[in-house]
Amino acid sequence: MTFSSSPQIWADYFDGLRATKLRVELSLVDDYRGRSLRMVLPEGHAILWPVCDIRRLPDQAPGRAESYGLALNDLARLIVATPEAKALVAELPHPGRKLPAPPLGHRVALIAGAGTLALAALVFLVLPAMAGVLAQFMDTDAEVAMGQEHYEMTREMFGGPGRPLAECRDPEGVAALDRMVARVTRDVELPYDLKVVVMDDSADPMLNAYAVAGGRITFFESLIRLAESPDEVAAVLAHELGHVVYEDPIRQTLQAASVQAVLVLLVGDLTGGGILTGVAGQAIVSNYSRGAETRADRFAFDQLTKVGLPPSAMASFFAKTRDVWGESEGLAMHFSSHPQLTARIEAATQIGDPSTTAPALNAEDWAALRDICR
Repeated sequence: MTFSSSPQIWADYFDGLRATKLRVELSLVDDYRGRSLRMVLPEGHAILWPVCDIRRLPDQAPGRAESYGLALNDLARLIVATPEAKALVAELPHPGRKLPAPPLGHRVALIAGAGTLALAALVFLVLPAMAGVLAQFMDTDAEVAMGQEHYEMTREMFGGPGRPLAECRDPEGVAALDRMVARVTRDVELPYDLKVVVMDDSADPMLNAYAVAGGRITFFESLIRLAESPDEVAAVLAHELGHVVYEDPIRQTLQAASVQAVLVLLVGDLTGGGILTGVAGQAIVSNYSRGAETRADRFAFDQLTKVGLPPSAMASFFAKTRDVWGESEGLAMHFSSHPQLTARIEAATQIGDPSTTAPALNAEDWAALRDICR
């Protein structure tokens, strides 16, 4: 039933597809769908707009004309200029109210969830796998150069700008260290020369040792001072040698770099996303490192046994570090780059020592190694 029968009311209609202006006759009608604005095109075809969905648009219609649309994503427009047409439109419920946005909550949640899963797969599965493959094809000279650069960076990082930690070069201590390295690395083949040094951290003890790319292993003097026997130092050396054999340093470097690149792209810039990138990158790399640490432990157990040194020395040294650092639990455990010390102690104890062993160094060499920085 038509509510406005005479006189005829006219307006201009644009379908949103063409620039052609169509003259349409307007009326309000009721049917089973509710009240609608009926627009009859010149060819006689009628278009119905539900009145509850019509809104006035901020378009710049010519003169004092008013522009109306049906939906936010609909380009069709109705240009109302005559007093009669304006009066008809004024009968609409809320012509000036903005239309509510379509219900996209579930779609947004679905897309966000899929994006999160895709990002997690990229960071935790794809990038580690790619880092492992790239590490196998890394040029030896490039890896050695990268390791040298990382070594110098860590010296300055631990010592301070302009005052990197000093290498300990006491001749007798260096000779004793070389003898220990020769025994622990027996029958181990590497594509480059292994370089093992001790750094003087007496000003700020680190109680640690680490390996970087290119076959570089660094001990902090405080770790040697903490050890009660040369076998304990040899056990730590065998563990770090495992990292070198399995190319963990270069693998970790490639993975960390790729993860950081992805996170920087997501955050948008290096300065604003530095904290987020650092925390997330550390969480990811730590998760990878725990697996590498366990594998390096297993290598150390086997290598120590082959060269006649006791794997139990690793357990006794871990017990000392646990006394100093404590055991990481909960969230701290997640961000720790090492497995729980108790588990590592138990694993080392279960291996069993060779029936006949000689110490990694004699008493004189052990004393020289402990004084390598003096």
